[in-house]
Amino acid sequence: MPLVTPFLGAAVDEDAYAHHIEGLLAAGVGGLIAGAIAGEGPTLASAEALRLVRIATRIAGRRVPVIAATGTHCTATTIRATRDAAEAGAAAAMLVTPYYNKPSQEGLRRHFEAVARNCELPLILHNAPQRTNVSLAPETMRRLLEQPGLFALFDEDENSARSAALAQSCAERLWRIAPGCQAAFAPGIRAPRACIATLANVVPHLCARLWQKRMSGQVEEEARLAAPLIRLQQAVDLEPEPTGIKYAVSLLNPAFSPIPRLPLVEPAPASAAAIRVALAGLTIADERVRGACQGLLHA
Repeated sequence: MPLVTPFLGAAVDEDAYAHHIEGLLAAGVGGLIAGAIAGEGPTLASAEALRLVRIATRIAGRRVPVIAATGTHCTATTIRATRDAAEAGAAAAMLVTPYYNKPSQEGLRRHFEAVARNCELPLILHNAPQRTNVSLAPETMRRLLEQPGLFALFDEDENSARSAALAQSCAERLWRIAPGCQAAFAPGIRAPRACIATLANVVPHLCARLWQKRMSGQVEEEARLAAPLIRLQQAVDLEPEPTGIKYAVSLLNPAFSPIPRLPLVEPAPASAAAIRVALAGLTIADERVRGACQGLLHA
């Protein structure tokens, strides 16, 4: 799951970050991602990003893997960041498609191949066209399968036909990672091996249970668990990620500051109210949230 990053003024709040990780591990999360968009990676200095990886790996020990989000719009910078993450103890790196400069499919292929050739960490490719304005083509994915360092694909393409074709192109070779614990499975394609659920920062045990029900085909129980989570997702999505998520975390853990780094800002009053209502609604589905949510609607 992608970790959110708490700040104390201009600095990372390392104590709150460590405490947050301990709580997530106690709740049974299966892995941690440091420095992704949920962790405000674009605003982190390289030294801060490495420090977050080191803290996460120290606390996690051998309990779960720690993945470093090291992808940037520059190939040389991505290689440097990925090598540094390996030195900091990361088990793998997640590489988003280069953003802003809109590379061609040939440029995407050469970018990922260069990182794979020059870094020893196992690599997860992150396809997020709604953020980067480029999307991996299935043929590009098939060509990338020749690189031994690649082991997984995290695809967030909102075009279902394109996403299904991309999944099909790597079905036998790579792990597929679903974007969220209630993500739809493409028919006729092997089910994902894992999911990346930003909501797990707020209710990790509920997200874990929902994923287990989904993977085991317990449709009715899955639907019961999913409904309040979907409402919470809709509420946090009223603000740019991870503004809403951080606010929700802070409601359950007052020591965790909800203030993001600029250019992100605190949630608008209407968004904050919607998040409080949705989070209070989770008390029906999850008794662990019940005590923490008392009085939430009146905050």
